[in-house]
Amino acid sequence: MTPLRNMLVASTALFVSAATASALDVPVQGTRLSMWASAGAPEKRRARLLVIDPAITTTLPDPRAGSALVLSGGAATGQCRVELALDPAKWHTVGSNGSRRGYRYLERTPGSGGVRSIRLRPGRIVLHASGADWPCDLGADAQRLPVSVELRAAGVRYCAAFGGVVDHNEPGRFHARDASAPADCPKTDVTVADLNILHGLFCPGRGFCRLAERIDLLFQWIVRAGCPDVVTTQEVSRQAAPLLAAHLASACPFPYQHVYMQTGIGTDDEMLMSRYPIVTSEIRFLYRQFRTVRFARIDHPIGPVDVFSTHLASSGDGAQSPCTAPDCPEECIAAGAATVRQCQGVQVARFVAERHDVAPPAMITGDFNESPGTFVYDQFVGRGWPDVYLAAGNPECEPATGVGCTSGRQDENLSQLESPASNEIERIDFIFLVPPAAGSVCSPSIDPGTDADGDGTATRIFADDPNPFAPTCGPAPAPVCWPSDHEGVQLDLNCSAADIGPHLASPVHARAHGGGT
Repeated sequence: MTPLRNMLVASTALFVSAATASALDVPVQGTRLSMWASAGAPEKRRARLLVIDPAITTTLPDPRAGSALVLSGGAATGQCRVELALDPAKWHTVGSNGSRRGYRYLERTPGSGGVRSIRLRPGRIVLHASGADWPCDLGADAQRLPVSVELRAAGVRYCAAFGGVVDHNEPGRFHARDASAPADCPKTDVTVADLNILHGLFCPGRGFCRLAERIDLLFQWIVRAGCPDVVTTQEVSRQAAPLLAAHLASACPFPYQHVYMQTGIGTDDEMLMSRYPIVTSEIRFLYRQFRTVRFARIDHPIGPVDVFSTHLASSGDGAQSPCTAPDCPEECIAAGAATVRQCQGVQVARFVAERHDVAPPAMITGDFNESPGTFVYDQFVGRGWPDVYLAAGNPECEPATGVGCTSGRQDENLSQLESPASNEIERIDFIFLVPPAAGSVCSPSIDPGTDADGDGTATRIFADDPNPFAPTCGPAPAPVCWPSDHEGVQLDLNCSAADIGPHLASPVHARAHGGGT
């Protein structure tokens, strides 16, 4: 095993498991949630929560075995986001039998995110928070509804959603009451699929290698993959963009939002699609000003999730040309980049490190035009950001069969797009994972390709069978066999609510979560 592979395995050991522990979800009625904040006076922030519901039974979980508070009014600036692991030493039983009489959390000194007290008793949860440590400045025009609240204790999640009677939802003040129990607790996994869709600009004729049919096929694959939370694509041309957009409202049970911007002549851009609100996005041009990396922050149930997607230089735009002074960027020279593509890899990794300043995990997707073990690949795994396909225990690319490979198929004509043979010979498409940072209550595990948790999604190659939605495929009028010359990658990242403990701080990416401040 190579040193790089050893490093990769070591860095992913904390994140991979055969199966994810299941939490017991208990949706409860929201009796009252009140929050106040004063601009310029953070010490005056306050929050009061009351939940009264018989679903909080007389056999209570012991929060001393692990507990957390998660409250979310959205991921955008000024919206309240609390993600707090609670100190087990500050929980005490009520009387001699906590499981029947209840538990009380007390914090008399500054700390614990502003939480001063929590009472968990049969039929009731009460929370008081105050002071500058409480991270909700309520600076947004309004909190996103419903405002969700979770109290997690020893594998049980009590979940309320305050969207019932809302008396105040304005800067500095939120008050809601009488909210029905939600149908389900918020999702605790993040699912992502990525594919370079092939623009087809070099194919004969004006059909761009059956582009419309290939995009139809892509969305069949998206549905088969369980309609991932996020889908990222590369080589989105000005011809492809409207074809993709036409599917966003109807392909899945929910509509996808998307971010896309044509650059240059519109031949090779990224499009990011999300089932959850996109609260901010940005595009960064890479060395030589043709390739880009696109960033979006997703208002996901586990918190603000950052997604970055890129397509690094190919031989057609000088990938192996030297990166030398005076035009080679200083950060690339300092990192030892010798070529255009190596410099772009350095720039993408630096951009991720600059922009990802929240505690939940981030994903970096795309066509990197480099194989494992290369300089570009090491810009990501060398930072402790695992290659999720390998981390999930999947086999490395086998060129003789195409198993585990993502690229190599003919991209200038239809000969191999209309053939059921794989014709893939290398693995150059990746999803890299930036693990949760200190302050996140996400205890991550990467669901392997066997779908160990049985939820119908997994971490594996995406779109790797010749058109499984038709009895046969081939030249027209038969359905096309492949949506692209590439096969992509999909990720199922589970953030267990059942395993809350001291390992929450990532050793490779430790930053404080700023919440709503």
